[in-house]
Amino acid sequence: MKTIVASWWYDRLRPFGRRVSARLLRFVPISSRNGGVPKGVIWNAAEWIVRTEARKPWAERGNTHWQVKVRESELVPGRPPRTIEKSVHPVFALHRFYRFPELTVSCIHHGRVATTEGTVISPDDRVFEEFTHQWGKSIWKNAVFMRPGLPPPEYKEGAWATLVVPASNVNVGHWLIDGVLRLAVLEAAGLAKETRLILPNLLPRTTEPIEALGYGSERYDGLKGGHWEAEHLLVPSYVSPPGYMRPWACRWLRSRLGVEEKPAGKRRLWISRGRARWRRLLNEEELLPILKKAGFEPVELEHLSFREQVKLLSQAGVVAGPHGAGMTDLLLAPHGTRVLEFFSPGFVNPVFYSMANALGQEYFYAVGETLAPDRHPGGSKDLDNFRVAPDRLRESLRLMKLA
Repeated sequence: MKTIVASWWYDRLRPFGRRVSARLLRFVPISSRNGGVPKGVIWNAAEWIVRTEARKPWAERGNTHWQVKVRESELVPGRPPRTIEKSVHPVFALHRFYRFPELTVSCIHHGRVATTEGTVISPDDRVFEEFTHQWGKSIWKNAVFMRPGLPPPEYKEGAWATLVVPASNVNVGHWLIDGVLRLAVLEAAGLAKETRLILPNLLPRTTEPIEALGYGSERYDGLKGGHWEAEHLLVPSYVSPPGYMRPWACRWLRSRLGVEEKPAGKRRLWISRGRARWRRLLNEEELLPILKKAGFEPVELEHLSFREQVKLLSQAGVVAGPHGAGMTDLLLAPHGTRVLEFFSPGFVNPVFYSMANALGQEYFYAVGETLAPDRHPGGSKDLDNFRVAPDRLRESLRLMKLA
Protein backbone atom coordinates (compact mmCIF):
# COMPACT_ATOMS: atom_id res chain seq x y z
CA MET A 1 0.00 0.00 0.00
CA LYS A 2 2.86 2.40 0.87
CA THR A 3 4.46 1.64 -2.50
CA ILE A 4 1.20 2.50 -4.35
CA VAL A 5 0.81 5.77 -2.45
CA ALA A 6 4.45 6.70 -3.08
CA SER A 7 4.07 5.95 -6.78
CA TRP A 8 0.89 8.08 -6.95
CA TRP A 9 2.64 11.06 -5.39
CA TYR A 10 5.72 10.56 -7.60
CA ASP A 11 3.60 10.65 -10.77
CA ARG A 12 1.96 13.91 -9.72
CA LEU A 13 5.01 15.66 -8.33
CA ARG A 14 7.40 14.67 -11.12
CA PRO A 15 6.17 17.33 -13.64
CA PHE A 16 6.36 19.97 -10.90
CA GLY A 17 9.89 18.86 -10.05
CA ARG A 18 10.94 19.05 -13.71
CA ARG A 19 9.61 22.60 -14.00
CA VAL A 20 11.38 23.72 -10.84
CA SER A 21 14.64 22.12 -12.01
CA ALA A 22 14.31 23.80 -15.42
CA ARG A 23 13.78 27.24 -13.85
CA LEU A 24 16.83 26.83 -11.62
CA LEU A 25 18.99 25.63 -14.52
CA ARG A 26 18.24 28.83 -16.45
CA PHE A 27 20.48 30.65 -13.96
CA VAL A 28 23.28 28.08 -14.15
CA PRO A 29 26.00 29.00 -16.71
CA ILE A 30 25.53 25.82 -18.73
CA SER A 31 24.46 26.19 -22.37
CA SER A 32 21.43 24.29 -23.61
CA ARG A 33 23.88 22.74 -26.08
CA ASN A 34 25.39 20.92 -23.11
CA GLY A 35 22.33 19.90 -21.15
CA GLY A 36 21.33 23.28 -19.76
CA VAL A 37 18.23 25.41 -20.37
CA PRO A 38 18.08 28.45 -22.75
CA LYS A 39 18.93 31.65 -20.94
CA GLY A 40 16.30 34.04 -22.26
CA VAL A 41 13.98 35.22 -25.03
CA ILE A 42 14.50 37.22 -28.22
CA TRP A 43 11.33 39.23 -28.77
CA ASN A 44 12.17 40.63 -32.19
CA ALA A 45 14.32 38.64 -34.63
CA ALA A 46 15.02 41.57 -36.95
CA GLU A 47 16.33 43.73 -34.11
CA TRP A 48 18.49 40.89 -32.77
CA ILE A 49 20.01 40.37 -36.24
CA VAL A 50 20.78 44.07 -36.64
CA ARG A 51 22.39 44.35 -33.18
CA THR A 52 24.39 41.14 -33.60
CA GLU A 53 25.70 42.07 -37.05
CA ALA A 54 26.49 45.63 -35.95
CA ARG A 55 29.27 44.30 -33.72
CA LYS A 56 31.21 43.12 -36.78
CA PRO A 57 33.34 45.15 -39.19
CA TRP A 58 31.01 46.76 -41.73
CA ALA A 59 32.33 44.65 -44.63
CA GLU A 60 31.39 41.44 -42.81
CA ARG A 61 27.88 42.42 -41.75
CA GLY A 62 25.01 40.36 -43.12
CA ASN A 63 27.10 37.30 -43.95
CA THR A 64 26.08 35.18 -40.97
CA HIS A 65 22.65 36.37 -39.78
CA TRP A 66 20.22 38.10 -42.14
CA GLN A 67 16.54 38.57 -42.90
CA VAL A 68 14.72 39.18 -46.19
CA LYS A 69 11.17 40.48 -46.56
CA VAL A 70 8.92 38.40 -48.81
CA ARG A 71 5.51 40.04 -48.54
CA GLU A 72 4.02 43.18 -47.02
CA SER A 73 1.23 43.09 -44.43
CA GLU A 74 -2.26 43.11 -45.91
CA LEU A 75 -5.85 43.67 -44.78
CA VAL A 76 -8.25 40.94 -45.92
CA PRO A 77 -12.06 41.25 -45.54
CA GLY A 78 -14.42 38.28 -45.28
CA ARG A 79 -18.10 37.47 -45.63
CA PRO A 80 -20.17 36.71 -42.51
CA PRO A 81 -21.04 33.05 -41.87
CA ARG A 82 -24.59 31.77 -42.29
CA THR A 83 -26.24 29.78 -39.53
CA ILE A 84 -29.48 28.50 -38.05
CA GLU A 85 -28.42 29.92 -34.67
CA LYS A 86 -30.30 32.95 -33.32
CA SER A 87 -27.12 35.05 -33.49
CA VAL A 88 -23.67 34.62 -34.98
CA HIS A 89 -21.12 33.36 -32.46
CA PRO A 90 -18.74 36.18 -31.38
CA VAL A 91 -15.57 34.25 -32.35
CA PHE A 92 -16.35 34.88 -36.02
CA ALA A 93 -16.28 38.66 -35.62
CA LEU A 94 -12.46 38.95 -35.48
CA HIS A 95 -12.16 37.10 -38.80
CA ARG A 96 -14.39 39.47 -40.76
CA PHE A 97 -11.49 41.88 -41.26
CA TYR A 98 -7.94 40.85 -40.49
CA ARG A 99 -4.55 42.45 -41.11
CA PHE A 100 -2.00 39.75 -41.84
CA PRO A 101 1.61 40.50 -40.83
CA GLU A 102 4.52 40.90 -43.22
CA LEU A 103 6.38 37.74 -44.19
CA THR A 104 10.12 37.17 -43.95
CA VAL A 105 12.80 34.50 -44.07
CA SER A 106 15.49 34.76 -41.39
CA CYS A 107 18.88 33.04 -41.53
CA ILE A 108 20.44 32.16 -38.17
CA HIS A 109 24.03 30.95 -38.48
CA HIS A 110 24.43 27.97 -36.14
CA GLY A 111 20.81 28.31 -35.12
CA ARG A 112 19.12 25.39 -33.41
CA VAL A 113 15.65 23.86 -33.54
CA ALA A 114 14.33 21.61 -30.78
CA THR A 115 11.38 19.58 -29.47
CA THR A 116 8.11 18.74 -31.22
CA GLU A 117 7.19 22.44 -31.04
CA GLY A 118 10.02 23.40 -33.41
CA THR A 119 11.46 25.93 -30.96
CA VAL A 120 14.22 28.03 -32.57
CA ILE A 121 17.24 28.84 -30.37
CA SER A 122 19.88 31.45 -31.16
CA PRO A 123 23.67 30.98 -30.98
CA ASP A 124 23.64 33.08 -27.79
CA ASP A 125 21.23 30.54 -26.23
CA ARG A 126 17.94 32.39 -26.32
CA VAL A 127 14.53 31.44 -27.76
CA PHE A 128 12.99 33.41 -30.65
CA GLU A 129 9.50 34.30 -29.46
CA GLU A 130 8.07 35.10 -32.92
CA PHE A 131 9.06 31.70 -34.34
CA THR A 132 6.75 29.68 -32.09
CA HIS A 133 3.12 30.72 -31.58
CA GLN A 134 2.51 28.94 -28.22
CA TRP A 135 -1.30 28.93 -28.74
CA GLY A 136 -1.45 32.36 -27.13
CA LYS A 137 0.39 31.30 -23.97
CA SER A 138 3.54 32.90 -22.61
CA ILE A 139 6.78 31.92 -24.34
CA TRP A 140 8.08 30.96 -20.91
CA LYS A 141 5.73 27.97 -21.04
CA ASN A 142 7.55 26.64 -24.11
CA ALA A 143 8.78 23.06 -23.73
CA VAL A 144 12.46 24.05 -23.65
CA PHE A 145 11.83 26.16 -20.53
CA MET A 146 9.75 23.47 -18.82
CA ARG A 147 12.24 20.60 -18.91
CA PRO A 148 15.65 20.28 -17.22
CA GLY A 149 17.88 20.30 -20.28
CA LEU A 150 18.01 19.20 -23.91
CA PRO A 151 19.99 16.33 -25.41
CA PRO A 152 23.21 17.32 -27.22
CA PRO A 153 22.37 18.82 -30.65
CA GLU A 154 22.87 16.87 -33.84
CA TYR A 155 24.90 19.03 -36.23
CA LYS A 156 23.63 19.53 -39.79
CA GLU A 157 25.95 20.96 -42.44
CA GLY A 158 24.65 23.35 -45.06
CA ALA A 159 21.34 25.22 -45.19
CA TRP A 160 18.23 23.78 -43.55
CA ALA A 161 14.79 25.39 -43.39
CA THR A 162 12.46 24.49 -40.53
CA LEU A 163 8.76 23.92 -41.19
CA VAL A 164 8.08 22.42 -37.73
CA VAL A 165 5.27 24.07 -35.76
CA PRO A 166 3.41 23.20 -32.54
CA ALA A 167 1.14 20.14 -32.95
CA SER A 168 2.47 19.39 -36.46
CA ASN A 169 3.96 16.20 -35.04
CA VAL A 170 0.51 14.73 -34.34
CA ASN A 171 -2.12 16.76 -36.20
CA VAL A 172 -2.26 16.77 -39.99
CA GLY A 173 -4.46 19.88 -40.00
CA HIS A 174 -1.90 21.97 -38.12
CA TRP A 175 0.88 20.50 -40.26
CA LEU A 176 -0.82 21.62 -43.50
CA ILE A 177 -2.09 25.00 -42.30
CA ASP A 178 0.78 26.13 -40.07
CA GLY A 179 3.72 24.07 -41.32
CA VAL A 180 3.52 23.27 -45.03
CA LEU A 181 2.36 26.77 -45.92
CA ARG A 182 5.65 28.15 -44.55
CA LEU A 183 7.16 26.60 -47.65
CA ALA A 184 5.30 29.25 -49.66
CA VAL A 185 7.38 31.91 -47.89
CA LEU A 186 10.62 30.04 -48.55
CA GLU A 187 9.79 29.64 -52.24
CA ALA A 188 8.72 33.28 -52.58
CA ALA A 189 12.13 34.29 -51.23
CA GLY A 190 13.82 32.16 -53.91
CA LEU A 191 15.59 30.04 -51.28
CA ALA A 192 13.84 26.67 -51.50
CA LYS A 193 16.21 25.18 -54.11
CA GLU A 194 19.22 25.89 -51.92
CA THR A 195 18.00 24.25 -48.72
CA ARG A 196 16.85 21.00 -47.19
CA LEU A 197 13.65 20.91 -45.16
CA ILE A 198 13.21 20.06 -41.48
CA LEU A 199 9.92 18.20 -41.02
CA PRO A 200 8.36 17.20 -37.70
CA ASN A 201 8.65 13.48 -38.48
CA LEU A 202 8.83 11.04 -41.40
CA LEU A 203 5.30 9.62 -41.24
CA PRO A 204 3.33 9.40 -44.52
CA ARG A 205 0.83 12.05 -43.39
CA THR A 206 3.78 14.44 -43.05
CA THR A 207 5.90 13.52 -46.07
CA GLU A 208 3.14 12.98 -48.67
CA PRO A 209 2.17 16.68 -48.96
CA ILE A 210 5.85 17.65 -49.24
CA GLU A 211 6.49 15.08 -51.95
CA ALA A 212 3.32 16.15 -53.78
CA LEU A 213 4.89 19.62 -53.90
CA GLY A 214 7.96 18.19 -55.64
CA TYR A 215 10.38 17.64 -52.76
CA GLY A 216 11.81 14.10 -52.78
CA SER A 217 13.10 12.22 -49.75
CA GLU A 218 16.64 13.50 -50.37
CA ARG A 219 15.38 17.04 -49.70
CA TYR A 220 14.07 16.58 -46.15
CA ASP A 221 14.55 14.87 -42.80
CA GLY A 222 12.44 14.49 -39.67
CA LEU A 223 13.28 16.26 -36.39
CA LYS A 224 11.23 13.76 -34.36
CA GLY A 225 11.23 15.99 -31.30
CA GLY A 226 15.02 16.08 -31.22
CA HIS A 227 17.59 18.86 -31.06
CA TRP A 228 19.45 19.97 -34.20
CA GLU A 229 22.02 22.67 -34.91
CA ALA A 230 22.27 23.81 -38.53
CA GLU A 231 25.20 25.53 -40.16
CA HIS A 232 22.63 27.88 -41.69
CA LEU A 233 19.11 27.66 -40.22
CA LEU A 234 16.47 29.32 -42.40
CA VAL A 235 13.25 30.25 -40.59
CA PRO A 236 10.27 31.23 -42.78
CA SER A 237 7.57 33.28 -41.08
CA TYR A 238 4.28 31.77 -40.08
CA VAL A 239 2.01 32.64 -43.01
CA SER A 240 -0.83 33.47 -40.60
CA PRO A 241 -1.44 33.41 -36.86
CA PRO A 242 -3.24 30.24 -35.68
CA GLY A 243 -6.89 30.26 -36.71
CA TYR A 244 -6.50 32.57 -39.71
CA MET A 245 -6.03 31.71 -43.38
CA ARG A 246 -4.23 33.95 -45.83
CA PRO A 247 -5.67 33.91 -49.39
CA TRP A 248 -2.20 34.31 -50.92
CA ALA A 249 -0.95 31.11 -49.26
CA CYS A 250 -4.09 29.16 -50.20
CA ARG A 251 -3.64 30.15 -53.84
CA TRP A 252 0.02 29.11 -53.69
CA LEU A 253 -0.79 25.64 -52.37
CA ARG A 254 -3.56 24.99 -54.89
CA SER A 255 -1.39 26.19 -57.77
CA ARG A 256 1.58 24.05 -56.72
CA LEU A 257 -0.65 20.96 -56.38
CA GLY A 258 -2.24 21.55 -59.76
CA VAL A 259 -5.71 22.05 -58.30
CA GLU A 260 -7.71 23.61 -61.12
CA GLU A 261 -9.63 26.79 -60.45
CA LYS A 262 -12.94 25.47 -61.71
CA PRO A 263 -16.58 25.72 -60.57
CA ALA A 264 -17.77 23.58 -57.68
CA GLY A 265 -18.40 19.94 -58.49
CA LYS A 266 -21.45 17.81 -57.81
CA ARG A 267 -20.26 15.49 -55.05
CA ARG A 268 -21.51 16.06 -51.51
CA LEU A 269 -18.97 14.82 -48.98
CA TRP A 270 -19.52 14.16 -45.29
CA ILE A 271 -16.12 14.18 -43.52
CA SER A 272 -16.47 11.63 -40.73
CA ARG A 273 -14.65 11.98 -37.43
CA GLY A 274 -15.88 8.69 -36.04
CA ARG A 275 -12.41 7.33 -35.28
CA ALA A 276 -11.15 10.43 -33.47
CA ARG A 277 -10.13 10.21 -29.82
CA TRP A 278 -11.98 13.41 -28.88
CA ARG A 279 -14.45 15.96 -30.19
CA ARG A 280 -16.45 13.18 -31.84
CA LEU A 281 -20.00 13.54 -33.13
CA LEU A 282 -21.48 10.78 -31.00
CA ASN A 283 -24.78 10.34 -32.85
CA GLU A 284 -23.30 10.29 -36.34
CA GLU A 285 -25.03 6.97 -37.12
CA GLU A 286 -28.38 8.58 -36.33
CA LEU A 287 -27.64 11.41 -38.79
CA LEU A 288 -26.28 9.33 -41.68
CA PRO A 289 -29.70 8.39 -43.13
CA ILE A 290 -30.61 12.10 -43.34
CA LEU A 291 -27.26 12.91 -44.95
CA LYS A 292 -27.47 10.07 -47.46
CA LYS A 293 -31.00 11.09 -48.42
CA ALA A 294 -29.58 14.56 -49.18
CA GLY A 295 -26.93 12.97 -51.41
CA PHE A 296 -23.93 12.98 -49.05
CA GLU A 297 -21.17 10.36 -49.21
CA PRO A 298 -19.49 9.58 -45.85
CA VAL A 299 -15.68 9.55 -46.20
CA GLU A 300 -12.86 8.81 -43.77
CA LEU A 301 -9.93 10.80 -45.09
CA GLU A 302 -7.36 9.04 -42.90
CA HIS A 303 -7.70 6.00 -45.19
CA LEU A 304 -6.77 7.99 -48.31
CA SER A 305 -3.35 9.07 -49.50
CA PHE A 306 -2.78 12.79 -49.94
CA ARG A 307 -3.03 12.47 -53.73
CA GLU A 308 -6.34 10.60 -53.35
CA GLN A 309 -7.62 13.38 -51.11
CA VAL A 310 -6.66 15.99 -53.73
CA LYS A 311 -8.59 14.08 -56.40
CA LEU A 312 -11.66 13.54 -54.18
CA LEU A 313 -11.98 17.12 -52.95
CA SER A 314 -11.49 18.56 -56.42
CA GLN A 315 -14.90 17.06 -57.30
CA ALA A 316 -16.74 18.49 -54.29
CA GLY A 317 -19.70 20.80 -54.42
CA VAL A 318 -20.61 20.55 -50.73
CA VAL A 319 -18.37 19.55 -47.80
CA ALA A 320 -19.86 18.96 -44.35
CA GLY A 321 -18.71 17.50 -41.08
CA PRO A 322 -17.79 18.11 -37.43
CA HIS A 323 -14.91 20.45 -36.69
CA GLY A 324 -11.59 18.63 -36.97
CA ALA A 325 -8.42 18.12 -38.98
CA GLY A 326 -10.31 16.48 -41.86
CA MET A 327 -11.90 19.82 -42.73
CA THR A 328 -8.42 21.08 -43.67
CA ASP A 329 -9.04 19.46 -47.04
CA LEU A 330 -11.25 22.43 -47.89
CA LEU A 331 -7.92 23.77 -49.17
CA LEU A 332 -8.34 21.33 -52.06
CA ALA A 333 -12.01 22.00 -52.85
CA PRO A 334 -13.16 24.29 -55.69
CA HIS A 335 -14.21 27.90 -55.35
CA GLY A 336 -17.94 28.09 -54.74
CA THR A 337 -18.00 24.90 -52.67
CA ARG A 338 -20.53 25.15 -49.85
CA VAL A 339 -19.30 24.24 -46.38
CA LEU A 340 -21.33 23.08 -43.37
CA GLU A 341 -19.46 22.68 -40.07
CA PHE A 342 -20.77 21.40 -36.72
CA PHE A 343 -19.26 22.39 -33.38
CA SER A 344 -19.20 21.25 -29.80
CA PRO A 345 -20.61 24.14 -27.73
CA GLY A 346 -17.35 24.38 -25.78
CA PHE A 347 -15.17 24.80 -28.86
CA VAL A 348 -16.41 27.02 -31.68
CA ASN A 349 -13.26 27.52 -33.74
CA PRO A 350 -13.35 29.81 -36.81
CA VAL A 351 -10.27 28.51 -38.66
CA PHE A 352 -12.28 26.79 -41.42
CA TYR A 353 -14.59 29.78 -41.72
CA SER A 354 -11.43 31.81 -42.35
CA MET A 355 -10.28 29.20 -44.88
CA ALA A 356 -13.61 29.21 -46.71
CA ASN A 357 -13.46 33.00 -46.93
CA ALA A 358 -9.92 32.83 -48.32
CA LEU A 359 -11.05 30.33 -50.97
CA GLY A 360 -14.32 32.00 -51.96
CA GLN A 361 -16.42 29.20 -50.48
CA GLU A 362 -19.85 29.73 -48.87
CA TYR A 363 -19.73 28.87 -45.18
CA PHE A 364 -22.53 27.60 -42.88
CA TYR A 365 -22.33 26.30 -39.32
CA ALA A 366 -24.39 25.02 -36.39
CA VAL A 367 -23.61 24.22 -32.73
CA GLY A 368 -24.53 20.89 -31.14
CA GLU A 369 -24.94 19.98 -27.49
CA THR A 370 -22.75 18.28 -24.92
CA LEU A 371 -24.35 16.11 -22.25
CA ALA A 372 -22.75 15.16 -18.96
CA PRO A 373 -21.45 11.74 -20.18
CA ASP A 374 -19.86 13.39 -23.24
CA ARG A 375 -17.53 15.72 -21.37
CA HIS A 376 -13.79 15.22 -21.59
CA PRO A 377 -12.50 13.50 -18.44
CA GLY A 378 -9.74 16.09 -18.07
CA GLY A 379 -12.22 18.95 -17.99
CA SER A 380 -11.10 20.40 -21.34
CA LYS A 381 -14.21 21.81 -23.01
CA ASP A 382 -12.38 22.07 -26.33
CA LEU A 383 -12.11 18.25 -26.37
CA ASP A 384 -15.72 17.42 -25.40
CA ASN A 385 -17.64 15.00 -27.59
CA PHE A 386 -21.04 16.26 -28.70
CA ARG A 387 -24.34 15.48 -30.41
CA VAL A 388 -26.41 17.19 -33.10
CA ALA A 389 -30.19 16.81 -33.03
CA PRO A 390 -31.55 15.44 -36.34
CA ASP A 391 -33.92 18.40 -36.67
CA ARG A 392 -30.97 20.81 -36.48
CA LEU A 393 -29.24 18.95 -39.30
CA ARG A 394 -32.41 19.09 -41.42
CA GLU A 395 -32.80 22.80 -40.68
CA SER A 396 -29.17 23.45 -41.71
CA LEU A 397 -29.64 21.53 -44.95
CA ARG A 398 -32.78 23.55 -45.72
CA LEU A 399 -30.84 26.78 -45.14
CA MET A 400 -28.33 25.54 -47.72
CA LYS A 401 -31.19 24.52 -50.04
CA LEU A 402 -30.03 20.90 -49.96
CA ALA A 403 -33.23 19.43 -48.53
